[in-house]
Amino acid sequence: MPLGELPPPNLRKVPLLPSISILYSTQDTPFGGANQFLKALDAEFLRQGCRAATVEAADVILFNSHHEPERVLKARRRFPRAIFLHRVDGPMRLYNRPDDRRDAVVARLNDFAADATVFQSGWSRDQNRKLGWVQSGPEAVIGNAPDPSVFHPPAQRRVPGKPVRLIATSWSSHPRKGFDVYDYLDRHLDFERFGMTFIGNSPVTFSRIRQLPPLPSLELAEQLREADIFITGSQSDPCSNSLTEALHCRLPAIARNDGGHPEILGKGGLLFEDPKEIPALLERLLEDYDAYVSGIRVPSIEEIAKRYIDFAQSLIEMRGQGNLRPKRPGLLSAWRLGRRLAADG
Repeated sequence: MPLGELPPPNLRKVPLLPSISILYSTQDTPFGGANQFLKALDAEFLRQGCRAATVEAADVILFNSHHEPERVLKARRRFPRAIFLHRVDGPMRLYNRPDDRRDAVVARLNDFAADATVFQSGWSRDQNRKLGWVQSGPEAVIGNAPDPSVFHPPAQRRVPGKPVRLIATSWSSHPRKGFDVYDYLDRHLDFERFGMTFIGNSPVTFSRIRQLPPLPSLELAEQLREADIFITGSQSDPCSNSLTEALHCRLPAIARNDGGHPEILGKGGLLFEDPKEIPALLERLLEDYDAYVSGIRVPSIEEIAKRYIDFAQSLIEMRGQGNLRPKRPGLLSAWRLGRRLAADG
């Protein structure tokens, strides 16, 4: 090699990042957990240099749960070489109604359009399998994280106030989002020792709990940083964005021992089976408050995005080795599935 000439770059040591496009129509107003997470994930993909400029340019197309099935089917037909990655929710039959047909939409989309699947928690994966989920490709468990520019710890160390400030949040007003718990606390909490705020949509009108409507993320995060303890009573929640947002604000929590809560909470709080346990758990948490704050361990959006990128890269490598063949449904099959999805919806 002549002097001064650089060796060619070793592309094997510096693999190109996969280009990823998220097939989901986000909303700028408060609109539920999937919307908030996918907005943050998309921004992080851009920051890490792997967000596809267009859907057409994507190596991997990520679609979400039961949302926009017609758009997913059209994209599957239009981009046969792309790898379709399905982020799965639920099972929705567990926290909604036993006859909820959205799980059937998710299963049909996964079987027809997805080349690989991401579950938001181990609990979600296991419960879907118990209800008959059939694996149709590689699977991974990857949780959620919020936008760190919005949901972050307070500037100063938190010291519980007098009264101690409790907070609960829920965009959904579904009864299984914990309203039996919040109603119990509204009637039985010692409001000389504690104050409590609920932010979101509620089917219950509280007498003593301060109630605020759904707030934009920046305002919601400020409310979380001003609180001392987060409470969630949601049931069969696969990966609660409300809980995740609170923990990212370094807010220790008391959570129902159900769904994905134990996986998310770790040592950052305490679990309950019955709302009657909460007053004693509050005292226990306050006795060793700093230890529970120090026990909060939640992955950042940077780490979550990296897990998606690594999984996407492994799928691309599998395709290159002939171990993964993107699904190529025919026009008649797509038409038949569209009719089935319309019936399920």
